[in-house]
Amino acid sequence: MKTRTNQILVVDDEIDLQRLLQQRFRKKIRAGDLSFQFAQNGVEALQLLQNSTEIDMVLTDIRMPEMDGLTLLSNLAELEYPLKAVVVSAYGDMRNIRTAMNRGAFDFLTKPIDFEDLEITIDKTLASVSYLREQQQKLKDALARLQNLVFYDQLTQLPNRNGLLQQLTQRIEENQTQGSEFVLLMLEVERYSNVKSGFGHALSNRLIVEASHRLEQAVDLSTVPARVGENTFAILWHSLNSLELDRIVNKAEQFRQLLESPFQLGEIKISSTACVGIALSNLPYTEPEAFVQAADTAIQIASQENSRELVFFDLCMQETAMQRLQLEAELQKAIEMQQLSLHYQPIFRLGTETIVSFEVLVRWQHPTRGEISPLRFIPLAEESGLIVPLGEWVISEACRQLGRWQAEFGNASPASISVNLSSLQLQSPTLLLCIDASLRDAGLTGEFLKLEITESVLMENIKDAVDLLAQLQRRNIQLSIDDFGTGYSSLAYLQMLPIDALKIDRSFIQDIEENPTNFDITSTIIDLAHHLGLEVVAEGLEKEEHLEILHSLSCQCGQGYLFSRPLNTNAATDLIQSKLL
Repeated sequence: MKTRTNQILVVDDEIDLQRLLQQRFRKKIRAGDLSFQFAQNGVEALQLLQNSTEIDMVLTDIRMPEMDGLTLLSNLAELEYPLKAVVVSAYGDMRNIRTAMNRGAFDFLTKPIDFEDLEITIDKTLASVSYLREQQQKLKDALARLQNLVFYDQLTQLPNRNGLLQQLTQRIEENQTQGSEFVLLMLEVERYSNVKSGFGHALSNRLIVEASHRLEQAVDLSTVPARVGENTFAILWHSLNSLELDRIVNKAEQFRQLLESPFQLGEIKISSTACVGIALSNLPYTEPEAFVQAADTAIQIASQENSRELVFFDLCMQETAMQRLQLEAELQKAIEMQQLSLHYQPIFRLGTETIVSFEVLVRWQHPTRGEISPLRFIPLAEESGLIVPLGEWVISEACRQLGRWQAEFGNASPASISVNLSSLQLQSPTLLLCIDASLRDAGLTGEFLKLEITESVLMENIKDAVDLLAQLQRRNIQLSIDDFGTGYSSLAYLQMLPIDALKIDRSFIQDIEENPTNFDITSTIIDLAHHLGLEVVAEGLEKEEHLEILHSLSCQCGQGYLFSRPLNTNAATDLIQSKLL
């Protein structure tokens, strides 16, 4: 199999150089090993480079009209594909050489050209570019595999829950900007559990695959099928001009009948019932998860009532608006009165089980309601904007506590404290001021603070996020992508973000010992992180098998109930003390 032709761009205003290079390398040109392109100056060169990703190497002079070679070198860093530049110039004084190398030159040759030396340099440079291309392709392949594992169900190849959420995000935006309506149908194959327990895992899988084929054959460009649970499918029907209930009912009935027609699985014929939950785009929600939860709530009601009628989600199925407003007011008071507390879950290095950090978690002990779950009050804080003052208090208190531990335990204190940031906090103009003041008041420098930001939050506004992360990095603050694998990242974004670590979401760890898909996702994330030079932290370790598997995959750090539950301040202090004994 013939390898690709190596392409070299020569940037020089000396016309004779073109003839000399063509003559010197004529054998390699004829053999298809080398190809030369020529530009008179840096402006022409950039136009060629911006229109092609196939150029491997640039040979550039320094002094040229319009744009000189040193300026060209500065612009090459903006190109997103592997490329190496070699300067060939008569102006080979130390100052020019140092400037060229500082701007990214791979090598520097002086004129008049020693063609033997040039040939050796070209071979060496092209070998380096070839290696970089191979590594980039490996990273792209790993990311593509990861995205397939994360966004598609591996049994049916339909979008999974993450894939559905991704589609819903787009439809919600279209609804808000263009008035385009959508309907989310949730369908459940009722007999799946009986088939699985009576005939085994293989036949139940065949049932699900056959059901997915029926749905796929019935969809069109306006409908997206997904598998969102073991025996649950979703149909996202979008691009609607209006929500006509009769039309929606007819559509839902068509899909339900597809799942209720008998399945012929080899010699076994299986009949099943199917119930449908429906959520409409006119619900007062802006988050895709809320629509999925609404449709899921409706289907659970349909299943519980043992009814074959379609169930539309109604806001009465949720807490009343007054209850939410009351809780919001009480949360605001709790923040103002500092009635919340922090718990700390240790992050351990897997090889030595030493504490490297503590993740900070907020707890709310309500004076009359008792303990309120973070799963309830954190989303409320985000929706109401209270997450900004709450987050500032968390950062300040966490830094103060680490400062106290350093004063008490010295070098035995954890190396950092980890704090989660929400989307609203990233947009807050007071975030950097809060961080600077918190570190200063606690007597800490930036490297002692680690900020965890979820993948989906980063992708919401990548340009602003990159600018903010760069400012945090200049303060030596560590940055980690939390819940990695549950959002969507391109390789280009991962490479451009100034991050230090990836945290693997607990959903991929909880049954990794028996779920091949979760094992593959986790392994791919770890390999990807290693290629990018990032540390990996796995969340949700609860079994010794988790520790053994992650250690074998070269995962550096982990946290979870296997090591410790979140601890209050006194218990966390005692844990640090116990490690000194």
